[in-house]
This record gives sequence, structure tokens and C-alpha cells, in this order.
Amino acid sequence: MALTNEPGTIVFDDIEIDVAGHRLVVGGKDVALEPKTFAVLALLASNPGKTLTHDDILDAVWGHRHVTPSVLHRAIALLRQALGNHTPSRQYIHTVHGVGYRFDAQVLLRSPPSLLDSVLAAAGGSASVKVGSTPPAAEADLSVTPRTRQVFTSILLAVCVLVALAVALALRMTRTPTPTASPTLVVLPLQVIGAGKDESAFAAGLSEELTTQLASVHGLRLISGISPTIARKDDFDPAQLAAQLRTTHALEGSLREDGNRLRISLRLIETPSGRTIWAQDYDRTGGDVFGVQRDIAQAVAGALALPIGLARAKVPAPDPQVFREYLELRHVFLASNDDAAYAQAERELDALAARAPGYAPVHGLLALNLASDFEGEGKEDAALREAHKALAIDPDDLYAHVALGQVAAQGKDWATVKQEFDAALALDPSDPIVHNIDGMFLSRLGYGEQALAQFETGYAADPLGYWVTYNLGAHLDVLGRHDEAKTYLDLLPGREARPSARTAVARWRNAVWRKDFAAARSFAAQMPESDGLRKAYVAVTAALVDPAAWPQADAAIGARETATGARSSRLRLYEPTPNAAEILATFEPGDQQPGGSLIWAPGFGATRHDPAFQDFLKRMKFIQFWNANGWPPQCKPAGDGARCD
Repeated sequence: MALTNEPGTIVFDDIEIDVAGHRLVVGGKDVALEPKTFAVLALLASNPGKTLTHDDILDAVWGHRHVTPSVLHRAIALLRQALGNHTPSRQYIHTVHGVGYRFDAQVLLRSPPSLLDSVLAAAGGSASVKVGSTPPAAEADLSVTPRTRQVFTSILLAVCVLVALAVALALRMTRTPTPTASPTLVVLPLQVIGAGKDESAFAAGLSEELTTQLASVHGLRLISGISPTIARKDDFDPAQLAAQLRTTHALEGSLREDGNRLRISLRLIETPSGRTIWAQDYDRTGGDVFGVQRDIAQAVAGALALPIGLARAKVPAPDPQVFREYLELRHVFLASNDDAAYAQAERELDALAARAPGYAPVHGLLALNLASDFEGEGKEDAALREAHKALAIDPDDLYAHVALGQVAAQGKDWATVKQEFDAALALDPSDPIVHNIDGMFLSRLGYGEQALAQFETGYAADPLGYWVTYNLGAHLDVLGRHDEAKTYLDLLPGREARPSARTAVARWRNAVWRKDFAAARSFAAQMPESDGLRKAYVAVTAALVDPAAWPQADAAIGARETATGARSSRLRLYEPTPNAAEILATFEPGDQQPGGSLIWAPGFGATRHDPAFQDFLKRMKFIQFWNANGWPPQCKPAGDGARCD
């Protein structure tokens, strides 16, 4: 395919791409992009309406040498985030399954004028042309006489000499080049020095809070979630940080406590070189540590030559002990794989919320935990109460907004879900938890490509995390991209503390869809024996190979349903004649747990074509939301219902 890459400016909606200047402007604001990511955007936008294969793009941008498709997937995720692609009305980059990507927008191309053209422009010429249209006939006579051209040429030569002299002088005076790439930073957990007790959770929590503060720095991408903790635990060097986390910079340091005095020593380094570009010590009392984060964020922004956003609403400084306990507990919720530690943290969070009625983050975190059913089902009222407490103190509390969205999902109030999740994404575009939760919401309602963008962004922010990897792999499977899904699902065993049934089920499903039944049998054999889980999956695998074995599989599924008290198992989706009404009932509970998008998988069309599916869509209030926010591509209106392929 012959690809074009216009050297001028590409304009559509409120977005302008200055290809020659390597500049992206969205809504009047500059958005920083890494050079390769910008090159992908320029290539796609210069070829609107054309489907470019993965190889087309990899060849054009990377030369296809020593580059895996995941590099391109990351670039697409970053572009979708930069363009606002997570909303249905701003769908510019579309995935063409199994092929590549297509850019859809009515764009205007403006070619960059030469100096001579700039002089001639005074005669009324225009260099803009809408893609796909024929340039209009000339509206002004731009012809010039030989004498006029001679004058213009003399002016051009004079201007060129002046420009050359100016450039030479500028280069001579410039010592540090202006960075063109968008930096990606990881804040590593602080190393504790000389403490008599274990302060690692507090040090790690302080680093995570600093990452949250740095989200206000414009043009800075952040690595968060579990990845910084893993990088510190495994003692990644600068080269490993660049290779595995895709960073350009790292903030590392130490924490030393002496009574009520704290010394935080920080160093900002480049990766992969390891060169130090900024270092600073902060000596504070325990009560001052809450405020030092803003100072650090401003110093990091200055060192990277990036602007920092306006300060959020002033939140009263908490009691130092409350702040310490909050950081420690949040670190457990974000990073722990220990069930006992998690349960203990839940009890301590409940107690802390009672002791700290005026500290919003404690109530926001508790609200999120309650809304997510981690403390048990039926806690919606308590979650709402805690969320509203948090927002009364701080209207910008991130987790309180997420909790309100999750409670709204229980009542199928999808408009409120969208409103609250959008608010949370705006508050912290780098938080992988929010991208994960929003992706599950979008995928559940059938917005497969928008959900993929959220999962890809979450994975880019936390590339070593279990849940972002699980959701990205599982969702690619639902989209029918099974080989891509396998690359992520195969990473899961190395990202969990101990083998889980969840991982085995996801890999089993992928193997079944790839028709690799030997692998499916192996994954089924790895599942726990409790409640007949292993027997059910082994039996269904055998029936998928030999349909004559379905009676035995049906009995095994029934035995598991009896043991768990479930009305129906989603394993029945694989039956030759599934009972759609019973299966669809398993998709109705309002939580945000993974697997809610399975109903949209290509292989389960029989369930979607059953009349029971129409009743399901109405009970779930999907059609009402689609009418207001745009229909997913696989569904079309049909009377008062929908036809979903």
C-alpha cells in the first residue's frame, strides 16, 4: 500500500496536528507525544478512511526491526487517550480486527507554505484542501511576471540568509536541547534507612501518593499500580526500567526517620542511561510530610520542563498519624496479594474512617472498597454514605467518584456510571484502576473498541500488573483476537502470588477459541477440585472435541451448579443448544467483575439471537443508554429492541 504522510497541518474537529512541527493541539491545548507515537498519529491521520495493517505501520514508523506488535498497541492506546477516544462521540482510531487500524475523521490538510508562497499569499491564495475533494478553481490570478519573480527571488534569498544566520546563532547559544518526547516517569518506592521498625508500607504509600500528585503535571505519563513495587523488589536497573516499564525517567530515593524528623532524599534519573538530572533532600517533621509532596511535584515538573496544573481545592492537612495509616492501608489495597493482609487492612480502614471524619481520602477509599463488594455484598448504602462524606470534604476525591459509579451500576443507572467514571478519569488520567473499571463498564454495554482503549491505557500505566494484564487479554479474546490475547494471558501465572482458578479459566477459554484442545485439557486439569470445578471443565473440554460426550458434560455442569447454589453456569454458553434465559440471568448482577462482556463474544451468537436476549437488553436498560450515547457497532435498532450480530 502506498502511504502518504503530509508534511503540513491536519485539522479535524477541535484537533490540529502540525506534522512538520511535531505538535498536537487538542481543544487549544498542546498535548505532548513521544516521537514514534506522534509518527503513528501523523501516518493514520494522513490516510483517513484507509485501513493500515499492523505491518504497514510498523514498517513505516519503526522499520519493523526488532519490534513486536505490543509496541504499536501501546502507541495506539496513548493516542486514543490523547485524542479523547474513550468517549463514543470521539472515535477517530478504529481497530479492524485481525488487520490493523483505520482513522475516521473529516480532515483538512494544509500544506506548509514556502517562503515564496508566503509572499504570494498576499495575492489571496489558499493552501487548504479537504481530503477527498477536488481543489476549487483559482479564485485569484496568482500569475507573476518575470520581473516580479526576480524581485520575489531576491527577497527569498535575503530572507534565507537571515534565517540561516539566526539558526546558527541560536544553535551556538543553546546548550540543552528542548525535549520533544513526552516523558514517562516511574516513582519507585522509597528505600527505608535506619528505621527500628518496618516502615516499608509507609514509604511505598508515600511514593504512591507522590505519583497521584504528579498526575497534575501536563504532558507527563506515569507508571503506577503494582509495577513500581515490583520494579523496586526486583531491583530493576535503569535499563530494565526503560525496557520493561517503557520509562524515560525514574524518581528514586530514601526515607530516614529520626523521632519526629523525616529526611526524604530524591534523585531524578534518565532511563536507560541512569544519568542524574536533579537531586534534592527534604527535611521535614512528621506533620509536614503531607505538604512536601506539592513541592516535590513542582521540582520534578521544573526539571522536566513541563507545566504543572492548578492546585486542587485546598484540603485540610490530616493528623500525621492518620495520613501515615492511610498511606499504609492504601498500599495494601493496591499492591498486596495476601488475602489475610487484605482482610486485616479492611478492618483497620473501617476503624480509621471512624477516627478521621474530616479526611476525605479515607472515606473515598472505604467507599470504593464497599462498592466493589470486597467487604461483602449489600453494602451499597454504606458505600454511598462514605462517598458523599468524602466529596463533601473534597469534591475531587477520585475514589469517591468511582464508588458512586459502581453503586449506580448496581441500579443499572448507566448515565450516572458514565458521568462518575468520566469525572474520575479527568481527575487522574494515569490511574490504572480507574481505566480498568471504566473498561469493564464499557465492555459490559457492548462498546468493545472503547473498552479496549481503556484496558490498553491501563496496561501502559501498569505493565507488570495482574489485573490490567488479565482484563486486556480477556477482552482481546472477546473481540475475537485470540492470538493477541494469548500473549497477555500467558503472562498471568508470573503475575499472581499463587495459581488461581481465574487464570486457568481465562487461558482455558482462549485455548478453546483457538481450537487448541490439548492446551485446554491441560488448563482444565490445573483447576481446583472444589465444588466440581475441575470435573466440569474437563467434561466440557471432552464434549467440545466429541459432541457425543455432552450428556456427561451436562451432568458435570449440573453437579457444580448444585454445589455452588448457582442457578446456571456460564459454561452452558458452550452447549449446542444453550438455555439463553438462564444464562443471561448470570449477567444481570450489577457489579463490575471481569467477565461481564462474555455475552458479546463472537462464538456466543446463539444466545444473542434468542428471543430472551431482547428481554435481557430491556431489563438491563442497555437500549435506553445506547439511544442517548450511540449504539455499539454490532447492534442495530429493531423496533423497540435491537438486532445484535
